[in-house]
Amino acid sequence: MELRHLRYFTIVAEELHFGRAADRLQMTQPALSKQIHSLESELGVLLFTRTKRTVQLTAAGQVFLEQAQQLLDHADRAVHLARRAARGEMGTLRLGFTTTATQTVLPAYLSKFRDRYPHVELTMQELSTEAQVQALHQHQIDLAFLHPPIDERGLTLYQIWTEPFVVVLPKHHRLVQQNAIDLRELAQEQFILHTRQEGPTLYRQFLELCQQLGFEPAIVQEAASHTTRICLAAAGQGVTFIPESIQTLVSAEVVCKPIEPCPIQMEFAAAWRRNDQTPVLEAFLAIVRKSSKNPSNQNAMSKINP
Repeated sequence: MELRHLRYFTIVAEELHFGRAADRLQMTQPALSKQIHSLESELGVLLFTRTKRTVQLTAAGQVFLEQAQQLLDHADRAVHLARRAARGEMGTLRLGFTTTATQTVLPAYLSKFRDRYPHVELTMQELSTEAQVQALHQHQIDLAFLHPPIDERGLTLYQIWTEPFVVVLPKHHRLVQQNAIDLRELAQEQFILHTRQEGPTLYRQFLELCQQLGFEPAIVQEAASHTTRICLAAAGQGVTFIPESIQTLVSAEVVCKPIEPCPIQMEFAAAWRRNDQTPVLEAFLAIVRKSSKNPSNQNAMSKINP
């Protein structure tokens, strides 16, 4: 028994007339009668009583009609849901992100995605960059918002922005009157840095830069959160560095100053498994692409959303 047989049966049951039912189904009356006879033979019951003038459902036919309509409704819903899933309108997407993402672009991405795809289930985990790379390879998340450079093997990386750091000073610091800070002027300071695990490459770059400038940095505290590092700086525990874009989030107890020159940049990017692109992932990446201000990223994203 096929779904088409159920549809033939339900149309005849609605019309109680083989001629009108055949017209609705755009088939001949003899062909429709043959299909109904075939269905009755397969079921081993009569579904209709027929005379020259009337067609009526039998008791068995009435029971079968109720069940057939439910089956057809479920089948139609299954087709509808499958098509929505294929368009990325349904499903699940697992996101990983760093603190920087929550303070910059991620809220806008989520808002736009929720507006367009309200039936997609989003799960989110705040993880360090290295932890996100591992989670991608272990299929624990589908999309990561992290800080390159990373090991890109098996992954596609889409750069969202690159920006300089600013130094965060306590508000009574001796250098707050300067327009910009030369990193060598901080040689005698105590430093509050992000944890080595959060961004090992950036951590190493900072140490190497200080050594090139002729001093070993005194690192007194490490903290993954920008907010924590800013609070420690405000308390006079040392100086720290944050991306330029989030300096508006600092309190009145600290002052942010540009670093000139600033050879180390903060990179922020999205990453996903190269050969594991679902419609839901493609839908989210389309929003990332449209929100990006970096034209050089369009070629990379066009491979996902032509």
